[in-house]
Amino acid sequence: MNTKIFSFLAFYIVICLALNCFPAESSAEETHSIQKSDEVVVSTNPKTPELNMRIVLTEELSIGEAEGDENYMFGQNIAFNTDEDGNFYVSDVDARRILKYGPDGKYLLTIGRDGQGPGEFGSLSLIRFDKDNNIYINDARNNRISFFNKEGKYIKQIGMTERFSNLIFNSKGFIIANKFSVSEEGNTQKQIQLQGLFDDQFNLVVELFKDETELPLPTGVDASSMAGYIAKVFSTMVFRPQVTTTVAKNDFIYLGYPDKYEINVYSPEGRLVKKISRDHDPIPVSKKDIESFIKLASENLPDLFTEDIREKAFKNTKYPKYKPAYQSLALMENGWLAVIVDSVEDEYTLLDVFDQEGKYIAHFKTPVPAEGMLAGLLFFKNGKAYSVVTEDDYKFVKRYSIEIQEHTDGKWIKKK
Repeated sequence: MNTKIFSFLAFYIVICLALNCFPAESSAEETHSIQKSDEVVVSTNPKTPELNMRIVLTEELSIGEAEGDENYMFGQNIAFNTDEDGNFYVSDVDARRILKYGPDGKYLLTIGRDGQGPGEFGSLSLIRFDKDNNIYINDARNNRISFFNKEGKYIKQIGMTERFSNLIFNSKGFIIANKFSVSEEGNTQKQIQLQGLFDDQFNLVVELFKDETELPLPTGVDASSMAGYIAKVFSTMVFRPQVTTTVAKNDFIYLGYPDKYEINVYSPEGRLVKKISRDHDPIPVSKKDIESFIKLASENLPDLFTEDIREKAFKNTKYPKYKPAYQSLALMENGWLAVIVDSVEDEYTLLDVFDQEGKYIAHFKTPVPAEGMLAGLLFFKNGKAYSVVTEDDYKFVKRYSIEIQEHTDGKWIKKK
């Protein structure tokens, strides 16, 4: 059940870009500063600098169907990536398969199926590419990483004795991953998530971040005890900051834990080289946020929990006053860092952008939704932006053109 809890909490960790925005009010007294301390560059940003830039996304391709060809119909939990040629690889978590589409959106082939044999999946992650441009998938249920070539031919697998997620091989031979472990002491369960740099044998080389959570264990199996247990778990974890990472083409690692507005940048060897921070006002948890969480949590709770248990659990859940400082990170190809600050279902996504030096340069509010349970659901590649979108309860993957605009003489014009 704890795996379920983590999965729907991960839905809140989302990335998106902006379509419409307005320049923030400027303050002449607030300025960006860069300092260096112990070989670490510290980029500090004010709350409301002068911002005169936006990025406009225009949808140019949508893949998916509500009804019809099953090769275009997706389950509720999907993620995708693209290769350098613009081909799409969609991880359909519910169906345990990967669907490949050409740059024009036409179906090409299916990789894998449900099972435990070579080339089969017990679970699916976002697909990624190794240094030889083969694809690999972290199969947590079968405790292995499976490799295929781009034509879908199975190559090999690497077994794992421990549980890892968001696993990335870099060009230096290291693995960036989140290691998850669980232990029990009395009536308490301790969960540890360690984000680190590992060697090719999964031995820890550098610890980048460690998060420990203590959760209560059920005190009984009656309805009241189970409702109380679920409420305590939700109260501990809902809207809790979650570590988020992304890796640049040069293998530099961007990592954030949004209990405060700060992002750490590490070298490919795991040495801290930069800190990017921004002064900000915390965003309150709204009634709609809570309603969205209850809807999502209810859909993912196991059937063994009756409606009465669910209602009591949600009624007794204690929600924090504020959301995390931000939700997730994404890197643009020009070296800019996109930070998803907030997202409200069916309303907007809020995004900050920082340049290569870590200077705060743009702030966007867009109706384009940010969603998804897996990392990498909005990313930038081949001069395009990509995202997962829900329309009438059906999933689609979309590609957008990107245009950077400046606000000059009272109007928006394309940046040269």
